[in-house]
Amino acid sequence: MPDFDEDLLRALQVDGRAQFSALAAELGVHRSLVAQRVRELLDSGELRVLAALHPRVLGFSVQAHLTLRVAGPTRPVFERLRGFDGVVYLSEVTGPAPVVAEVWAASQGELARSVRAMRAIPGVIEVQLALYDHVLKTLLLGEEPEDSELVFDDFDVAIMTNLQRDGRLTFGELARRTGRSASACRSRTLRLLEARVMQIGGVRRRSSVTRGVLFGLGVSLTGGEEEQRDVEAAVLELPGLEFLARTTGRFSLLATVAARSIAEYTEVVRGLRELAGVHAVETWIHASVWTERYEWSLDRLVGRRGG
Repeated sequence: MPDFDEDLLRALQVDGRAQFSALAAELGVHRSLVAQRVRELLDSGELRVLAALHPRVLGFSVQAHLTLRVAGPTRPVFERLRGFDGVVYLSEVTGPAPVVAEVWAASQGELARSVRAMRAIPGVIEVQLALYDHVLKTLLLGEEPEDSELVFDDFDVAIMTNLQRDGRLTFGELARRTGRSASACRSRTLRLLEARVMQIGGVRRRSSVTRGVLFGLGVSLTGGEEEQRDVEAAVLELPGLEFLARTTGRFSLLATVAARSIAEYTEVVRGLRELAGVHAVETWIHASVWTERYEWSLDRLVGRRGG
């Protein structure tokens, strides 16, 4: 079952609203097994299916990866960081810097204020920063949405708000909740998906990582643009890839990968170190995920462009 669950979760990350019959065909099992296991995973809280919105759609034009070195106990530091509005991902990791955070901000100035506030937390002795230049893949989402003439209205906000909480709501249920027809809900949902302002996928419970190995990669490159593109293409093909971005700061590329085992983790890292243009690869294992945020208040989106 662990291997089946992993395959099922990865398939739902790609399309959280996939029909059970389509998932069964992809995984080579009977539809009833897929339906039963999805219901069990949802009921247990092991799986959530939800709509994720791109940060740029939400008005966050700056995203960064932070690592924090800490002297003394780490729990008080994590408790303080959980209160920061811009922290969308917070994890305790292996290595000399035990805190990893992803921060979204509306501007460079706002990010700088957050970093200063983090440095002021008792026990924090260093904050290292990598700015995202271009996000190539995030969990649930692909590349950033293109500039669009799409303008959000109350109906868009109602659709996205409901799907942030339950991405598998039927169009009939969406109709009941929004006061619109099921066909209108279907049309509007598809428009939002096609515009790439949101994607619906599965997210596993990861407050404590107990299955497989969730790890981060910091890749430093020395080659030219062609070699960088080749490395990016190789990383994008990794099984279990959840995040990849070009960055400025500590690394050239940052990635997060969910491996099934230590053996798969080792194989991935060894393979990357052998690629032309790769100068160094630094890794860290996510031992305990404190925050993984996907739900936002969306009222401020009314009247805003979608890209």
